Amino acid sequence: MHRKRTLRVLGAVAVLALLAAGCSSNNNNSSSSKKTVKLAFFGALTGSAAGLVVPGWKAVELAVANANAGKYGNLPVKIQAVPEDTQGNPTVIPPLATKVANDPSFVGVIGPNFSGESAAAGPTFDKAGIPFVTGSATNPTLNANGWTHWFRAQANDNTQAPDMANYIAKVLKPNCAFVLSDDSTYGKGLAQIGQSTLKSDGLKVVSDLGAIPNGGTGETKDFSPYITKAKQSGCTAMFYGGYSPEAGPLRAQMNQQGLTNMTMVVGDGARDDTFTSAAGAAGSGTVASCPCGDITKSSDQAAKTFVSEFQAKYGASSPIAPYGADYWDIAMMYINAFKAGKTTRADITTYFAGLNYQGISKHIQFQSNGELNAADAKIYMWKDVNGQWAYLGVSTDVIPS
Repeated sequence: MHRKRTLRVLGAVAVLALLAAGCSSNNNNSSSSKKTVKLAFFGALTGSAAGLVVPGWKAVELAVANANAGKYGNLPVKIQAVPEDTQGNPTVIPPLATKVANDPSFVGVIGPNFSGESAAAGPTFDKAGIPFVTGSATNPTLNANGWTHWFRAQANDNTQAPDMANYIAKVLKPNCAFVLSDDSTYGKGLAQIGQSTLKSDGLKVVSDLGAIPNGGTGETKDFSPYITKAKQSGCTAMFYGGYSPEAGPLRAQMNQQGLTNMTMVVGDGARDDTFTSAAGAAGSGTVASCPCGDITKSSDQAAKTFVSEFQAKYGASSPIAPYGADYWDIAMMYINAFKAGKTTRADITTYFAGLNYQGISKHIQFQSNGELNAADAKIYMWKDVNGQWAYLGVSTDVIPS
């Protein structure tokens, strides 16, 4: 009798245990059954141009980890951020773009980071109907492609290049300006706009556009031919369009060859630690423009939280600039879209087209052509002071009207 009662009790316990296990299994399945969606990050994660890109990738990685951990509420999907290393080379990107476009698990692209890459990948992405949002490709002609699914969460070079030129004309006030660029889509386009603005400012201009090969790859070693032309111009200011792998060594060699009296003004493509490292002491005094501000000085609580979490994850010395905050905002755009139940390529595109988002880097709202609203497009000025980029402020405050 006692033995039978014990067996009945044990049997009941077993049933309860099985039921509990079943409930637990169902709960786990509810969590694990979330659909995984992928976001591809396109940029030069290795190579000489990586300094411009890696901070942005780290910010995206952090935002996605936070989202999957539930820090932004319950999401209907699990997000996987997939880095696609373009090496800063437009010829590398087409097969990467095709791979992502043909994989339905990818619902969005963050990037491409550079203008040449964007031009190369854009037709593939747009045809596939996948939204792609850049925070750093600034060539203005990208908006002329008629892409439905493309967005630029950043000011373009129609804002940046005139500010660079006006800084030269109104702050430096040189006798004339030497305009030099690499042969990249970004560099040559930036310099062309700068050249036009400098002439409008009444300065004499001597130009050598598209001269330096291998824009963004750092393969050019001897800049003597360009330095000779700069010397012959007799100008005391240089407008340079291109990336830091060339700009840094160019500045160093200018000083080595006696051209110390020419102040160099560069765009965002050279505003990174690659420039300061390669230029060394010769870089001090170089001025850079960038659509990126100094997020570490922001009083906004969300920005402070981002900086704190970024430094906790990657180390206090890990650079956030130039575009860490900007790509964080793009990642958060996707996360907010998912929170709103938009999990398909088409729905996300529609969501972005109607976006009204206050990010940590800027307010983001798009025009019908995918460009950032003009009121939200700002340029910031920086200066190399003994090998460190010192923040000067918003261009409108730095440059006399």
